[in-house]
Amino acid sequence: METYIEYMAVAFGVIYVLLASRSNVWCWLMGIISSALYIYINVTHQLFQDAILQTYYVVAGFYGWWLGESPSQPPIQGGVNTVSINSLSLQQNLKLIFFGALLVPVFGFAFTKLGSSLSYFDSAVTIFSFIATWMTAKKILENWLYWIVIDLVAAVMYFIKGLNATSWLYIFFCIIAVYGYFEWRKKISTQ
Repeated sequence: METYIEYMAVAFGVIYVLLASRSNVWCWLMGIISSALYIYINVTHQLFQDAILQTYYVVAGFYGWWLGESPSQPPIQGGVNTVSINSLSLQQNLKLIFFGALLVPVFGFAFTKLGSSLSYFDSAVTIFSFIATWMTAKKILENWLYWIVIDLVAAVMYFIKGLNATSWLYIFFCIIAVYGYFEWRKKISTQ
């Protein structure tokens, strides 16, 4: 049963990414379902911090779905988001990495005391996912570099936990992140 739930979460995650790449509003529902299933999976595998992250993604999914369905939202011009892509300096990126690196052992230690499994891996994936999500929303180019590392670490974490399909999903996300980085680099050079 647990493997079936994992396969469903992976399938909904892949559908989410494919629909999101086409700006289809139904992507939010697929993401909500995938994240809700991952809350259960992560709790049963004692990855409590990732369960918190997935809860955030469920809430964000409802918000994104509401925005996508809201008639009060102005239409996107020509089907393209008009927010320009930005880039951070090396110093700004190092500050973000330092900030995240300070929080990882704090949360890793705290969640170890709460019985979390692989709590330092879990902490790194969760904290840097929050940072990368913020960067993605702000259209900061380097978000994709963060996602590449996060997805690789998550793939290893899930592999260690025996969640092989999820590990492959994060490798797929890593490939998408590499593609996203080069696509955004092309766009930033033409701005």
